[in-house]
Amino acid sequence: MADEIATERDERLLKILEATAPGTLLRQAINSMVDLGKGGLLVIADEEKAKQVVHNCFELYTELTPPKLVELSKMDRAIVMDESLSKILFANAYLVPDPTIPSEETGTRHLTAQKVARQLGVSVIAISASRGRVTIYCGDYKHMLMDTVTLTARANQALRILEQYRLTFDDLSRELTAIELEGRVLPYHIANFIQTIVQMLAIQEDIERFFIELGEEKELLELQLDWLMLDVMDELQMVIRDVQLGKRAPEKIIEDFKNLSPEDLLSTEKIIEILGYEGREESLDEIIDSRGYRVLSQIPRIPVVVIERLVKSFGTLSKITAATEEVLMEVKGIARVRARAIRLGLQRLKRSLMLWD
Repeated sequence: MADEIATERDERLLKILEATAPGTLLRQAINSMVDLGKGGLLVIADEEKAKQVVHNCFELYTELTPPKLVELSKMDRAIVMDESLSKILFANAYLVPDPTIPSEETGTRHLTAQKVARQLGVSVIAISASRGRVTIYCGDYKHMLMDTVTLTARANQALRILEQYRLTFDDLSRELTAIELEGRVLPYHIANFIQTIVQMLAIQEDIERFFIELGEEKELLELQLDWLMLDVMDELQMVIRDVQLGKRAPEKIIEDFKNLSPEDLLSTEKIIEILGYEGREESLDEIIDSRGYRVLSQIPRIPVVVIERLVKSFGTLSKITAATEEVLMEVKGIARVRARAIRLGLQRLKRSLMLWD
């Protein structure tokens, strides 16, 4: 139940962040209010909810446009907009929230905004006239709206960190392929690889949150993120399929990895427990025989269906690498040309990794 409430709260917050991103009508109005030195109190709620706290107002029911919002903000009281942000319902609205609702704010406008957001479970935007500060209250959550320059700087900083992780990921990927082909994979090799990817996914989520707030300003940064995360999720899913015990969906296992605390994520025992192994200390020295999904996917022009059949027929990568062309040809869909391509592809992988090493 708590998870559902948290998810609903996050969805509402993301929705309001999207609505206030650069290029949106609401952001245009907010920027104009800040530039003019005007304060404002903007409530986003359906009519029935809003009437719980609105005691006096002008009823408008008019189309929402930035100029209208800016003009109406010249009156001291609140403006109420519908949840679709298509209409202005009330202007010059006198808000009287429940006085027993707690608030840590001191200014009248921000205190009222926080109390209304908490009482109605809606989004309220408070704009400070003196400081030009824009604060979004979404239920119990408080978020300071940052300018585009600050958001871009933070996103770039996170991308630089992600770039360093990408270099580590590429090195670990090559190393893991090498030791898989040699048949000497240990739990910590798998754990190191998975830990790096999960940390990359966490940084990706932070950057994507910045992108929501950046709106139309995110395009070039988004391309850089796509490049840095290229094939990362695919590799994570394949390494799970390579080594997991049991038949849990990789997506469920990935969620378990994401939900680990920072301390548990760094624990090899916790990682292999999620993969179905016993987290005993003596298990950490036992070799894990990969099934070969990830390595075989690196051979050009080998369809996924053929990889599936190879793994089903042989069971492990070591048996596939030991098989002759004639034995490989016994698998459905593999003729001599494809069998030779598999053999040569595995040999090329070994040679290229030896040169890299």
